[in-house]
Amino acid sequence: MGLPIGLINNYYSITIRQNLISGETSLNNVIDKIDQQIKVTDFITTKSKNTFTDNIYENLYKVEEYINFDKDIENFSKVVKKLIDRDPNLYNALVWDAKLMSYKELEKKKILDRINSAIELSPASQEAYRFILDYTKKNDDEKLFNLYCEKYHTSLLGGKRIKERSLFDGSSLTRFGIQINNQFNEIIINEGINLNRDEEYVFILKKPTDIKNLQILSNFLPGTSINIKSFELLNSEDRKFTIYPKDIYLSSKNSFFIEEQNSLKILVANYHDEKIKIKFSKFYEKILQIKIKINFSKANLTNQGKC
Repeated sequence: MGLPIGLINNYYSITIRQNLISGETSLNNVIDKIDQQIKVTDFITTKSKNTFTDNIYENLYKVEEYINFDKDIENFSKVVKKLIDRDPNLYNALVWDAKLMSYKELEKKKILDRINSAIELSPASQEAYRFILDYTKKNDDEKLFNLYCEKYHTSLLGGKRIKERSLFDGSSLTRFGIQINNQFNEIIINEGINLNRDEEYVFILKKPTDIKNLQILSNFLPGTSINIKSFELLNSEDRKFTIYPKDIYLSSKNSFFIEEQNSLKILVANYHDEKIKIKFSKFYEKILQIKIKINFSKANLTNQGKC
């Protein structure tokens, strides 16, 4: 079934994208095409999450960017509800439904229940917070605004799986690793991080190793701030070497660097695997342990209330 499923997904992806770009087809007709894709999916597979789901989501994301009118919102809402009926535990569908309830000015409790269901599924993901912060601010509910702000900045669990090949099988805030001297088969993973405080993350090497280059590997959620304070290397003779960011060279694959006094802040920009390349000013011999002091946090979603 793999080939026909792929062909069907490609057909809908290509035609929907072309319809949106050309503008020759009304948005309602494009939404109807996604509805048709759901019906085809139900016919070929079971009415639950399956191999079509990611493709349907991608098409809905494309359509959402073009929605401007109430009639489009109403039609879009019907498609989203079909997704929720298929599987009530779909994060993005729940967030969309909360947005649509807000557009329709439904009662506050229903909107909060829906967005809370999404947050419970993936507490660290940001899409639900982006909506609910705007919604509570619009309704002048400072208490709820502050509550969701705190949740966003302290939540670790959840994330986003991606189709592309990834060392970490998707974006999350639960782990990262290091790689020594570009040794591709020697990746040491650290499971678990803490937010909003300086923490020392320790990596034990299998054998004494001479080090000049180091890579930090991760797939953190966009908006994650990695504030590196220092490196501490311990060699086989129990000698310690403390190295500060000002004494090394760093570059990255996708992220951006922000200079700060006595530290270096790295801001994650997307959902792809990241490699932060570190070059020390000299070789450090016979290293057995690497300790990195980092403060992980999340960048603000608004300009108010440190949120």
